[in-house]
Amino acid sequence: MDLYLILIIGRHLQWLAILGNVMFGLRKIIKNPAIISSAIATVLLFGIQRLGMLEALELKAFDQMIQMRGDPGLDPRILVVAVTEKDLQLLQKWPLSGEIVDNLFSKLEQYQPRVIGLDIFRDLPVEPGHDKLLKHIQQSDRIISVCKHSDSVNSPTPPPAGTQPEQVGFSDVVSDTDDIVRRNLLLLQPESTSPCATPYSLGLQLALRYLGNIQPKFSAKKELQINNTIFKPLQSDSGGYQKVDTNGFQILLNYRSVNPVKQVSVSEVLANQINSALVKDKIVIIGSTAPSIKDIFNTPYSPNQQDNQKMAGVVLQAQMVSQILSAVINKQPLFWFFPEWGEVLWVWVWSLTGGIIAWRIQHPLRLTFASGVTLASLLGINFIIFTQAGWIPVVSPALGLIITIGSVVAYSAFRNKQEQEKIARQVQEQEKTIKLLQALLKEGGNTDSETTAIAVFQKDTLLNQRYKVTEPLGSGGFGKTYLADDTQRPGNPQCVVKHLQPTLQHQEFLDVSRRLFKTEGEILEILGKHDRIPQLLAYFEESQQFYLVQQFIPGHSLSEEIKSGKRLSETQVIELLQDVLQVLIFVHSHHVIHRDIKPANIIRRQQDNRLVLIDFGAVKQIQSQQIQDNQSVAIGTAGYAPPEQLLGHPRLNSDIYALGMIGIQALTGISAKEFQRNAHGELVFKTDLNTDEVVWYKLGNFSEKLATILDKMVAYDFIQRYQSAEEVLQTLQSLLLPL
Repeated sequence: MDLYLILIIGRHLQWLAILGNVMFGLRKIIKNPAIISSAIATVLLFGIQRLGMLEALELKAFDQMIQMRGDPGLDPRILVVAVTEKDLQLLQKWPLSGEIVDNLFSKLEQYQPRVIGLDIFRDLPVEPGHDKLLKHIQQSDRIISVCKHSDSVNSPTPPPAGTQPEQVGFSDVVSDTDDIVRRNLLLLQPESTSPCATPYSLGLQLALRYLGNIQPKFSAKKELQINNTIFKPLQSDSGGYQKVDTNGFQILLNYRSVNPVKQVSVSEVLANQINSALVKDKIVIIGSTAPSIKDIFNTPYSPNQQDNQKMAGVVLQAQMVSQILSAVINKQPLFWFFPEWGEVLWVWVWSLTGGIIAWRIQHPLRLTFASGVTLASLLGINFIIFTQAGWIPVVSPALGLIITIGSVVAYSAFRNKQEQEKIARQVQEQEKTIKLLQALLKEGGNTDSETTAIAVFQKDTLLNQRYKVTEPLGSGGFGKTYLADDTQRPGNPQCVVKHLQPTLQHQEFLDVSRRLFKTEGEILEILGKHDRIPQLLAYFEESQQFYLVQQFIPGHSLSEEIKSGKRLSETQVIELLQDVLQVLIFVHSHHVIHRDIKPANIIRRQQDNRLVLIDFGAVKQIQSQQIQDNQSVAIGTAGYAPPEQLLGHPRLNSDIYALGMIGIQALTGISAKEFQRNAHGELVFKTDLNTDEVVWYKLGNFSEKLATILDKMVAYDFIQRYQSAEEVLQTLQSLLLPL
């Protein structure tokens, strides 16, 4: 029983540990600036959106997408008989007399249309022929005439005298605040005293007659049903709207095109010049398209809102009829919208996307390109959804994307500045510590101070009760490097453990070494955030010995590519230099000197073939390391370390010297150790002490421009050398184009 309880408790503890790890991971995620910035941007934009401050922009985006859609062609079910400017000149009459309109009806009815809509008011008599026209309208079951409800400006306009409500449809349209018609008003409850007594719009009446004189139904949710098609009423906050007046029953008008239907003129009908097939079993709408009549409206197709770009009222009515018929007969989807929570989620997703992009991509050009592609993707996705009748916010997520990118970039710049200031202080402290350490090493070299050989760990040795040694990777005067498994992480991932054992064991030396080691660890912690510098996973002290644990980079060192006798092409050398310089720019921006750049400390990463800079050198000062005959304590590798570094005074452009020597080695196929300076300060190669000196660039037929760049990179005097990695990179980039 006791064993059983122990197993149960152990299982619960295991689950608690897993839960703890999950919570810790969530805590780190939540603290990510991309998460915080996207959440703030979403809340801010949602509030601004609810205040209606983005409505105008959303409506403009709606208009643009309406214009960008493909043209499905003319709706063959509808014909517009238009009163044109030419008709007005021929007939010399407006409004058209009752006799002309009656004659027009008779001409059309002989072709057997299914229904005729008269989008011309006949509340007042226009002689001759007014009574005859009224009688024709009252007796016909094909004709639907119009009336107009009252609004805040105009009184109602009654239908022709003697007509019944079922023979009438209202011609009212609703415009947005920018005077553009984007909504289709289907139903409106008339006032009890209004002479316009019909609740149906002209477009709905014509559509119902065409569909077989059917009667619409209403559901409990106040949705309109025509046959099997459900029309949901527009809400005040649907799509890009905010607090829009949705009085009556409105839907968003899905325009067919700028010219949705076939048009013929009144004169052509009266002269029997039309094809009967245009009228038979069709909806015919009679109305004015003459600009002088001013029965015109602004639509999404009239961006400049000039008269010649506006849409005639009769054509607008045809758009409305076409939408209803397409939805009922062709099952064309009606506009749909996100619920409120969906809009919030939509804005947050794109805001978060922008934050992640800005957090992961630091390079300005790549960030600009990625931001542009993401913004284009948002617009493209919105347009694709729009073609499927979905109107969802586009302005607020676009602003969320931009705001979050900007805020994360600003935060990153602020954080980088803080990190640079922090590292600058640490570098200053590091230099002081190194000088003190050098003094102690010199003093230790002249006394009987106790020194200890560096221990060698066997396979499966467990360091810090966590890192299990699997194999040695390398060794040097500063210590040894091992490949190890991290036994406390899922899957026991591989890592690199660097073992650094101080040369001297007296307490003062250990205290100074400890300070240097701590400072170096803090610097590597920040530098390791760069994609091409190994991350520092841990640093610890054990038994007065120091350990750095870093990310393992699968790949091979540059030493395998730059071998004695093997030459790389100039293009390959330039690309190699550019790749490393990009990392050096980041390192030097933090005022950090690598101190030991050489082929063995540059890894060609397996996953993407990029070069990774490893093994920063300051902490190696805890080991005494001589370079050739130099008697001062310095860190570096013979052939790659510049003279000022040999004297213990490295500078930022000391790394440029080392990289230049790698470039010369790659170009000539000769090890950097084989070069030396002659009396003129030139870098020369000697095969034998008795042979003449050969300046390095005369060892092959090299480009003069590239040789000049490399020569300046390895100038003996650091003042004559390139002063920054950016300067070298810019020069190389201009050189690569002609190659």
